[in-house]
Amino acid sequence: MTRRGLATCLAFMTAQIACDPVHQNEIDALGGEMPGVPHGPLHRPGQLCLVCHDGALGDPGEFSVAGTVFLRPSDREPADGARVTLQGSDGSSFAIVANAAGNFYVEPGRWTPTFPMQTSIIWQGTTVPMHTNVGRDGSCASCHLDPASSDSSGHIYVVLDDGGAPP
Repeated sequence: MTRRGLATCLAFMTAQIACDPVHQNEIDALGGEMPGVPHGPLHRPGQLCLVCHDGALGDPGEFSVAGTVFLRPSDREPADGARVTLQGSDGSSFAIVANAAGNFYVEPGRWTPTFPMQTSIIWQGTTVPMHTNVGRDGSCASCHLDPASSDSSGHIYVVLDDGGAPP
């Protein structure tokens, strides 16, 4: 655990709030903020949103689903305006548009999925479905974290490097 994480845990314990060192290590692993990008809807594109937005302390606010859509697999250019459609196993659905950073998020008061969930993205008239179900975690980067590896399918994208649609 980093010094900052230890100081945070000590502050929480002083305020009689439970400190989870495993959770604090997850937060510390995210690293610092990008210079010039304040906390808010445009920060930390492609990272594990629900590590911090889990509702444990109320600030930052809780998200039931959150992620980032990029244009291509080879870079991190955001897919500003991509429409993300989410459908719970109970038949309920929710659609949201990615912002200028490619980020999208849904607060529980707006919609909470019943897992497993299905998702697709509409980009410039083309629907790009996710071919597998989302099992139990609304943080897209739990599986879609850079770089692509045996542990991750890489970030979410809507166009292949040659301009074609993903399979």
